[in-house]
Amino acid sequence: MLEAYGIEAREFLPKRVDELSRQFDFQYTGLRVKNQKTRWGSCSSRNHINLNLQLMRLPDHLIDYVILHELTHTKVKNHGVIFWSELARVFPQYQIARKEMKRYAIGF
Repeated sequence: MLEAYGIEAREFLPKRVDELSRQFDFQYTGLRVKNQKTRWGSCSSRNHINLNLQLMRLPDHLIDYVILHELTHTKVKNHGVIFWSELARVFPQYQIARKEMKRYAIGF
């Protein structure tokens, strides 16, 4: 099953990151999709985004939440007030999605 998620994730996620980055004017330097044990995604100090292939188990709106969360880190590198304000601009229902994410565990 993990292999199927990997195939699907490597097809879908790069396209979706590109769409959302263009739509909301985010700049990222690269994208890697891999099986991570503890994180849904991350953004490096150089704006390189990593996404967990297990995102494919989530509903589409939560995938978008994680992608937009990481893209927001390309502009704001912390979780301060400015970060949440910027995330709210691009994903107004982020607070609901953030709570909903707690229902999902990484791993099988």
